[in-house]
Amino acid sequence: MTAPTIGATRSFGIPDRHRQLVGSVGVAIAAVLVWQVVSGFIFVVPPPARTIAALFTNLTDPEYLVDVRATAVAVSLAFVIGTALGGILGLVLGLWKPFRLATEPLIIALNGVPKIVLYPILLPIFQLSGSKVVMGVLFCLFPVLINVTAGVRHIPAVYWKLGRSLRASGLQLLVHIILPAIRKPLLTGVRLAVSLAVVGVVLSEFFATRHGLGRAVLQSYSHGDYPEMVATILLLIVVSFAISMLLWRWEKKVQ
Repeated sequence: MTAPTIGATRSFGIPDRHRQLVGSVGVAIAAVLVWQVVSGFIFVVPPPARTIAALFTNLTDPEYLVDVRATAVAVSLAFVIGTALGGILGLVLGLWKPFRLATEPLIIALNGVPKIVLYPILLPIFQLSGSKVVMGVLFCLFPVLINVTAGVRHIPAVYWKLGRSLRASGLQLLVHIILPAIRKPLLTGVRLAVSLAVVGVVLSEFFATRHGLGRAVLQSYSHGDYPEMVATILLLIVVSFAISMLLWRWEKKVQ
């Protein structure tokens, strides 16, 4: 009786390292089947085959590639700036208790504000190209800041005692104690920041921009070109998902 039970818990003999892949493929197939069924009832949802064909057509269009490049550059800048600012502020908040106590209510309040409502204020200040980068920064800054702050606060006291006993400098504490100790929450914040940077930039492109995938989605919708619209949405989802999965696997390795 024991052997069948063990076999069942091991998913019919599938090795652990392949089980996740099999599950992901199964979910992807199910999603495509549901997509195909839904496309027969909702006119704005084209079938998967038409969407994939539209995506390949888009990727051979020079004007569309300009939109891809504009969004990619804005997201990359927003991610780098937001992650750096979030990491630095998180370290300050985690290490400096009086500053954390004074600013924590404000940070919680700002994190709860819908960031997109600030866009009309950011647009005249940072212009078209800069405002969407700033919006992406606002979206991706907080998960890094919050995770780094929590990581620093939960560093075991013995680590600090070890640093003091070795008379480590501030830089040595940062490099050899703090950063290794918070690597997991830091990577969690970075993984969340990637997707949120995409959300912030693309949302901004819906409102005002010369080039970008948000603008491409809005134009396709206004022209009734739903395969092209969904193809752009699919591109954004796939790229964000792929980057998030890579970061997630890296995060698992450092546990």
